[in-house]
Amino acid sequence: MLAFSIAFAHGQAMAVDYSLSGFGTVQYTQGDNERKYLRFIDKEGTLKVNSILGAQLDVQFSEQLSATVQYVVAPKQRRDEGVELDNRWAFLKFKPNDNWHFKLGRQRLNYYLDSENLDVGHTYVPANLSPEVYYNAGVLSVDGFSANYNFEDASGRYWGLQAITGKRDIVQRLAGFNQDFPLNSFDLAGLVLSVQGDRYRIQIAHHGAEVDRVLTQVNGTPLTDGRLDVNARFTNIGAEYRWSLYTLRGEISQTELSVSQSGIITGSGLPRITRSTPKFEEHGANLLLIRKVFEKHAVYASQGRFISEFDDQYSFAIGGKYNLSPSDSIKIELQHVVEKGNREQLSDNRVPNTTFNFLSVSYNWVWQ
Repeated sequence: MLAFSIAFAHGQAMAVDYSLSGFGTVQYTQGDNERKYLRFIDKEGTLKVNSILGAQLDVQFSEQLSATVQYVVAPKQRRDEGVELDNRWAFLKFKPNDNWHFKLGRQRLNYYLDSENLDVGHTYVPANLSPEVYYNAGVLSVDGFSANYNFEDASGRYWGLQAITGKRDIVQRLAGFNQDFPLNSFDLAGLVLSVQGDRYRIQIAHHGAEVDRVLTQVNGTPLTDGRLDVNARFTNIGAEYRWSLYTLRGEISQTELSVSQSGIITGSGLPRITRSTPKFEEHGANLLLIRKVFEKHAVYASQGRFISEFDDQYSFAIGGKYNLSPSDSIKIELQHVVEKGNREQLSDNRVPNTTFNFLSVSYNWVWQ
């Protein structure tokens, strides 16, 4: 809210234009497994997967200066029970010319092809974004500063470059955890390069982070004032190509994690615990093929793969999107997931090679 407060103070002396918009998704998902997947899906069915209600206020103070605030009502991030009111965006934007703009405050990381609208289900085709790539989409926001440069070259291609730095506390879900999930404190900086032509677009994003988290125990041993320091690097490559009827889209993500030299620090006279475990990597990929139906509707097929030292899974999905109007739609999807290894962020499963099948039906809308 700091960015909005500053912007509001400036607005007292300017001609101010306001714009209020909103979006929402109500999704019911029915699974076939007693163990929960995507935090909520089981045999009992749930309305929590992807269901969200959001409102956004854009305030234009001048041609150069604006502010944006967005709040959503969605399932709690720190617990698997209940809902919360969450501030997703709160930033000032300064645009001195057509090529440059700067943002200060809470904003989304431009990590995926469509990072800014991942909460707005009506703006994309799949009912469920591939968990193999987008499982950490909640990490996308940061409190900080970004500089963005955009231009069109002589061939008509649009180029973009973003540099961003900031901080954010990110929730780490733990299966079977009955308290508030722990927070990872991120100090993050990164670069994003993108290019878009008539039929294609490509984006490469790379971010580095220092992650700090409070620890209460290690391998069952209680710690006093425990802290874990980790270095992380996040890289994502996304590409999309469009024909008259078909769109082929793919994204590949890699996460590199390593315990820093400081390792695990404890207080109250306890010794420092260091880790000799080498760094490890996580890889996720998704391939999505979309076909237009009667110009304004679509059907699709999607395949995902995720693998790391500890987790392993793949999935297939087929579905469709029926646009009721330019501002609302209905989606339906069947998805088949095989967890070959444990994915604690997503499920409560502890049994290798467990299969999850589920059906999702959603109503999505935008308004302004």
